[in-house]
Amino acid sequence: MFEVSTTFYVVLVLYFAVILGIGIWSGTKNKGTEDFLVAGRSIGPLVGGAAFAATQLSAGTFVGTLGIHYLTGGSFLWIWAGLWFGWLIAATLVGPKFQAFKGLTVPDYVGTRYNSKTARGISALLILVAYTVYLTAQYQAGGNIFQTLFGIPFIWGAIITVGITLLYTTIGGMRATAYSDFVQAIIMAGCFFATLPLLFTQAGGSQFVGDFLAEFSPNMLSWHFGVKELLGFAAAFGFSIAAAPYELARMYTLRDRKTVKLAIGVSFIFQAVVGISVAAAGMAIRTLYPYMPTPDIASTIMAINILPPIVGSLIILAILSAIMSTVSGIMMVSASAFSHDFYATMIKPNASDSDKMRVNRIAVLVLGIIPIFLALRQLDIVQFIVVLQASLTASFFFATVILGLNWKRGTAAGAIVSMVAGFFTALFWYLGGNPLGLNEVIPGVIVSFVSYIIVSLLSKPVPKESLQPFFNDVK
Repeated sequence: MFEVSTTFYVVLVLYFAVILGIGIWSGTKNKGTEDFLVAGRSIGPLVGGAAFAATQLSAGTFVGTLGIHYLTGGSFLWIWAGLWFGWLIAATLVGPKFQAFKGLTVPDYVGTRYNSKTARGISALLILVAYTVYLTAQYQAGGNIFQTLFGIPFIWGAIITVGITLLYTTIGGMRATAYSDFVQAIIMAGCFFATLPLLFTQAGGSQFVGDFLAEFSPNMLSWHFGVKELLGFAAAFGFSIAAAPYELARMYTLRDRKTVKLAIGVSFIFQAVVGISVAAAGMAIRTLYPYMPTPDIASTIMAINILPPIVGSLIILAILSAIMSTVSGIMMVSASAFSHDFYATMIKPNASDSDKMRVNRIAVLVLGIIPIFLALRQLDIVQFIVVLQASLTASFFFATVILGLNWKRGTAAGAIVSMVAGFFTALFWYLGGNPLGLNEVIPGVIVSFVSYIIVSLLSKPVPKESLQPFFNDVK
């Protein structure tokens, strides 16, 4: 526990008031399910790009990635190459077609493209499983921050994190998520970049930081991770972001195809600023505090012990913003997978719009609470939990999205086998300790791709009506 200034409490209260205000304002705009789930398809490129960035820049970035740079040095920066390659795939092969489809949920795409309720249900179930893992990492980060700051039990820190997010997400839906993400992305990128001069001044200057790290551990400034490890991390994030359900769901909220490409370009700017800032900050903190019980608290200690109170307060807000923006986006995707793709499609197809809205809000609440119990186990440091989630998501969804949008011969049977085989290959590879030193995403994606193609070629093609929303040349 550290001495927390009054300034921090004032800034924190103001921040929460703004975010809750956005939630209440957004709630007044929601007239039905389409408004709640996709913000009436009204989001422009600036807000949309900030939302893409804010959702991707999670606790895994500001707690986990910063902690990894604190622990290992600069080589982890190479994971951004894989991530940005994934964004390029999303901008060219995925985003425009996905937005033009104008569905409400990601499993909507699966159900329509493959003409299969079974494929739709399996995709919804796997999204729920993978994103429960992802929420666990976010709650764990929130719990660590509040425990470090105030000395309160870990569980209460996790509950505070999820409680505020649940409130504005349940009230405002996807519109609240998008506009709060816009505010949060500006805080994240602006605050971390602006603190670098102060941080390096405290650490004795960039020359001193470099000299210290070179003497402390030569690998800090060279290659702590090997090529195979970095390739695995980059592939996990790249494959995942190209078909990430929480980013695909954002595409439905955008106005048109052009807006998708512009929004992804805007998100690049936010991510580049944050990626460089987080790497530099992690290594500077290592110079000032060479030994910490866990690297996941490095960013919190920077904010409280190194920076001036007002700057430190803003950094904590940036970290909380990262957590809350991701939690909000994941809650919306998971809840809509249950309410829209299980309840409204399979359980009660004739449900009224008010019924769907009620179930949406209940699903946000219930699915937001469940990961708290996993977070209490603190399964690993935050970044490695995030990598596992990315690997699982890519392994069951990358082939289904990329091939489904760009290859007419893909079938329901191919998609089902691909999702199930990819998911369990990645899971068992991870549980087996990553044989051959390969990250679980590599065998997971390979198995899902191969099984998709083989089974599709051996099974009955989908009706042309299912292809028409995605291929202009299908009459």
